[in-house]
Amino acid sequence: MASSRNRPPKPDPADRPLLEAVRKAIRDAAVDCTPADAARKAAKLKLVVAFSGGPDSTVLLDLVSRVQRERGSTLGAALAVHVHHGLQESADAWVVHCEEQCRLRDVPLTVCRVRPERKRGIEAGARDARYAALVQAAQSHGAQAVLTAHHADDRIETFLLQWLRGAGPAGLAGIAAQRTSMLAGVRIVRPLLEVTRADIEDYVRRHGLATVSDPSNADPRFARNALRTQVLPRLARIRAGFRKSAARSIELVGEAAELLEQIARESLEHCLHDAPPGMLRLDSLATFEPARQALVLRAWLELHGIEAPPRARVREALEQALGQTPAGRNSRMLIRFGSRELRRHRGLLCLRTANELERTSEQIRWQGESRLAVPSWGGVLRFVQGDQVGFDPEWLQAAPLELRARTGGERFKPHPTRPSKRLKHLFQEAGVPEFERGALPMVWRAGRLIFVPGLGEDARLTERGRGQVRIEWQGAASLTL
Repeated sequence: MASSRNRPPKPDPADRPLLEAVRKAIRDAAVDCTPADAARKAAKLKLVVAFSGGPDSTVLLDLVSRVQRERGSTLGAALAVHVHHGLQESADAWVVHCEEQCRLRDVPLTVCRVRPERKRGIEAGARDARYAALVQAAQSHGAQAVLTAHHADDRIETFLLQWLRGAGPAGLAGIAAQRTSMLAGVRIVRPLLEVTRADIEDYVRRHGLATVSDPSNADPRFARNALRTQVLPRLARIRAGFRKSAARSIELVGEAAELLEQIARESLEHCLHDAPPGMLRLDSLATFEPARQALVLRAWLELHGIEAPPRARVREALEQALGQTPAGRNSRMLIRFGSRELRRHRGLLCLRTANELERTSEQIRWQGESRLAVPSWGGVLRFVQGDQVGFDPEWLQAAPLELRARTGGERFKPHPTRPSKRLKHLFQEAGVPEFERGALPMVWRAGRLIFVPGLGEDARLTERGRGQVRIEWQGAASLTL
């Protein structure tokens, strides 16, 4: 009878669900590779494992290293990435711990040091910086996916947090099993999303794994920690199997969110049809019921990098845009989203960069340059010479030019065969929005208005000839993105 002394020990049956979850994640990541990864599909899959050194990520790293050593594994290489946020005194000691744990498993480790932005809070800033670092590491090492150790309890906590914040279906759906990063199509995969915290703690105990603990995770002043330590235990006493039923509800909400996202995309395409770039047709938007209008507006804002605004803000924007308030019945509609402005112009919804510059009168002297930067007005004056209708360059250089804001009542004659008109009427004819006019520098010379952006030169002061100069204005503010 053959000796069994050299055979590897049989795996603990309790490990099978966790191991199979990781194997499935690896198979799914290989199937979901983008077409650009076609050449890499032939080779074994490369993965990044987000490794903080805590219990969750230690279990994930241990499972991945075990799967990697299995005969016939499709996993070719795994790279552990530890993100050093610098927010805790023990952060450097955690790096040492992670290095030791990766050495034990023969898994290479990369440490990424980041500085989280605090505009949206420490937690949100750290999360954004962490994912950016993980995706960048995956790109650098040719990995097709990033594995994170989020589990079932994390998902329920996120659902409850979003519920407390009044989130919609997309927010309540919370943590997805897989998603594609905006950067280069790298997949974010969460193999343990159906595994409970108790299962992870049991794995740590049975295998004697060494882990670190973030002291901030026990601070009840943070809402997530309060939910973890106070709310979830009470729910478990009320209903022992609540985690499975809660997971089922979250899946249903996620399916509803996916359907709403599809409806929003299709409806948005309808509103963008035949619209100029960066604009949305209000006549098309008005054909939808209010709930779908809100979906479309949120999708359009997200398309242009604006985070989902509160429901009241969306309602206010729709009321103004569709003429349901006095502000919406004229061209003075204004809704601010950070540094961006939402405006209405001739049946179109427009996004533009808010112009915070204080307009003042300013003198400049043109000495033949092709362009003159005017920082106080946020743009550049260009002087184009050629065989064309324009100003005599000697005349233009003989006196200083003055840039002024429009004050009202100015008359101008951009067309040689038409009479002069008030600027207001000329702007209307040229389609220059009212909210853009105050940001345009009127160019004066010796008390005469000689150039207006969007309208051109005064025809009474120009003539055709070689070397004549035309003036152009390039401003930073724009209706489109």
